[in-house]
Amino acid sequence: MNVNQLTGAQLDYWVAKAEGMQAEVKHACGADWCQIDVQHVGYLQYQPSENWHITAPIAERQRYLTYPRLREDGKLEWLAEAHLNPDFHGMCTDESPKVAICRLRVAEKFGFEVAE
Repeated sequence: MNVNQLTGAQLDYWVAKAEGMQAEVKHACGADWCQIDVQHVGYLQYQPSENWHITAPIAERQRYLTYPRLREDGKLEWLAEAHLNPDFHGMCTDESPKVAICRLRVAEKFGFEVAE
């Protein structure tokens, strides 16, 4: 699957894997979520695509640049770019800057195609 198509729990799962965590996607009551196993704590829900407290440290550590631009249809989209990384030059976009950052982290670690 193309990284730019990842959303929700699947995106959160791949970010967890990129960050070196044990993760799995859970499903109950019609909802999916990513669950991680945290040593000495137990299982926690992990949502970097929804939570700046998780996403911002990733962007800062990886030295990602984010900036907005207007699409041709007039909607705002965010670009996340690994401009300062000497080993990986990539860019991902989404209407949410958090999603763009998460996609870029996955692409940086695994490439722009991941197994479903």
